[in-house]
Amino acid sequence: MVRWTTAPPAQRTTGGNVIHDVASGCASSTPFGSNSSSRTDDARDRSRSRKETRSMSISRRRALTLASLFVASPLLDTESRAEPAASVPGAASFDMATFSATSGGDADAAFAKALAAAAKAAADASKAGPVHIVLNLEKNASYRIKRPLAFRQFHGFELNGNGAQLINTTRSGTLTISGCNRLTVRDLTIDYDPLPFTQGTITAFDKQAVDITVKVDPGYPDDAALLATFTDGFFKVMDRHNRALKTGARDFLSPAHATRISDGLIKVHLRWSANDRFPSQLPIAAGDVVTIANSGAHAIAIDSSFATSLIDLKLLASPGMGIIENGGEGSMMLQKVSVVPGPRPKGATADRLISTNSDGSHFTAVAHGPTMEDCSFANTSDDAVNVHGFYYYVVAKPAPRRFLLSPKWDIGLAAGDDIESCDHATFRSLGRGKVAQLTKRHAPELKAKIAQLWKNRSPTTQPDLIYDVVLQQDLPLKVGDAVTSLTHIGSGATVLRCSFHACGRVLMKAPNAVVENCQFTFSTGVALQAGSDIGFWSESGFADNLVFRNNRFSHCVNGANELTSGSGTLGAIYVGMVPPEGAKGFQDNFQNRRVIIEGNHIDDSYIYAIFVSNADGAKIAGNVIGQTFLRGNAFGAGELFHIKPDSAIFVGRARNIEISNNVVAHGRIATTAVAIDPSCDKRTVHQASNRLT
Repeated sequence: MVRWTTAPPAQRTTGGNVIHDVASGCASSTPFGSNSSSRTDDARDRSRSRKETRSMSISRRRALTLASLFVASPLLDTESRAEPAASVPGAASFDMATFSATSGGDADAAFAKALAAAAKAAADASKAGPVHIVLNLEKNASYRIKRPLAFRQFHGFELNGNGAQLINTTRSGTLTISGCNRLTVRDLTIDYDPLPFTQGTITAFDKQAVDITVKVDPGYPDDAALLATFTDGFFKVMDRHNRALKTGARDFLSPAHATRISDGLIKVHLRWSANDRFPSQLPIAAGDVVTIANSGAHAIAIDSSFATSLIDLKLLASPGMGIIENGGEGSMMLQKVSVVPGPRPKGATADRLISTNSDGSHFTAVAHGPTMEDCSFANTSDDAVNVHGFYYYVVAKPAPRRFLLSPKWDIGLAAGDDIESCDHATFRSLGRGKVAQLTKRHAPELKAKIAQLWKNRSPTTQPDLIYDVVLQQDLPLKVGDAVTSLTHIGSGATVLRCSFHACGRVLMKAPNAVVENCQFTFSTGVALQAGSDIGFWSESGFADNLVFRNNRFSHCVNGANELTSGSGTLGAIYVGMVPPEGAKGFQDNFQNRRVIIEGNHIDDSYIYAIFVSNADGAKIAGNVIGQTFLRGNAFGAGELFHIKPDSAIFVGRARNIEISNNVVAHGRIATTAVAIDPSCDKRTVHQASNRLT
């Protein structure tokens, strides 16, 4: 049943209860992911925007499961983590065929037995020191499961998929990893049957464009259980040819409920009119292709773990986020991971247009950010990657060095953490410090004060929870100011040689981040973004020691939202900040520090190619930029900052900036290569050899 090896196990033929072989080929590309909140001068647009952000807030609230924190440890060498654990002397190897043969075809029962046996072997062997445990699935097998595979307190464990598939039949989570150390999942495909979303074609809609009749594509679900979930989430107009959001469509609409009219025909009631438009938004029409999804359980959920590795893994659908990691030491490695739409379901004549119903991957308050190498993301309904910490708002200052803080989630700040502060008016740092003590308590008497701090933001999930914090040294913080942990913020996130098609953003809010040699096509909103979102999501922090280098972009920001007068995220590459609702102009800070944007190729952008603001020390060099503002109209873009676009590169409220050797194509809007806002310290902004062609 268990074998102790000194060499990798030989290839084994399949045996036991293999259900059937399933092709693992993947369809490529499409929908969205922007969480932009379009704040326009027009009250109607502001109202619609608030509805959009509220719906996004609900989805993300479902998204985050809270986690405890571990003490930070040194990063592991990623090359050694990529090696099969079975090659380590003394590894214990289990074969899934053994457990399948005694489980009567019940994959859930077989996995329960296998994981219990692995846990027992690990416990027995660990008395003599650390041990590697490997569970080998049957080669190219397909396992239909109803419950997630749960890994708790596993250390040095490897799930070797051997090309197998896990087919989740209940639209629930598939893998949960909690409190684990150096756990590896490799050579595995995850899919869902039935699918957790649907898609089809608009056949009719009422005069208000609120009740939309959709003919569901053959082979895609319209069951009552799925329709009952459409109380929020995403309703998107798509382009089958590009497998992306239809250019000029709103980034997303949101369903309130859906009903089944007849076989393959449903009616979706939207939260607001699809044709209550801002100028950059195209109306819907009969014949438009749409996708409908809401965020639920996450396919792969990790918490309080260290050095988890996902290698050669294919994730073809998810009811919520694809991969989420909450808290702990982090240092996850993703190598050759594909989060892309799977093959056509049985009876289908059209490709899938969704991979994940929410973010493709999300890393919250981990000590060390992920390393992603040679991965592919396509058609994530929201952001492809988001790495961030959280802000904690000052409710009161009872004594010197002592602060009462309100968290959004009960995660991400601990005694011993280094912190940075943030002024509530300018968002400047008020100094750094260290948490000497932290205790938690519920304070219902402060509930009203706490609620006021979260007004016009994505609300706290902890309406009366207080972090009672004592700092080693005092900071000049007032009510409404914030702090963020510099210890649990995902520092060092690295994304190399990855591709992103028809996704939301790749968000690097953590310090010491690198995104290099990646490809972005048909990103719905900003393709690559860094900087604080203290304004709505309360996600930290500002860029610090950031590198965006040698990436390629094509047809990015093709949704309508970024071109509104309320949008401040205005580039295919954007480094800046998201201020609170109602803010106008560039905020009075230079908090993004040590930023390098160089060697990127940006073609056919629907907005600015590069937009940088609130920066102190940035280099924008050697970028090659094709056409920008591809629709020939800037619409409302720039109005938030009182600017009229006429360039491909824009810099606002910045100092100590080098802009050199950039080549920019002349266009209908871009008549100059670079524009510098008057809010910049122009004495320290240096330009050289930028060319308009």
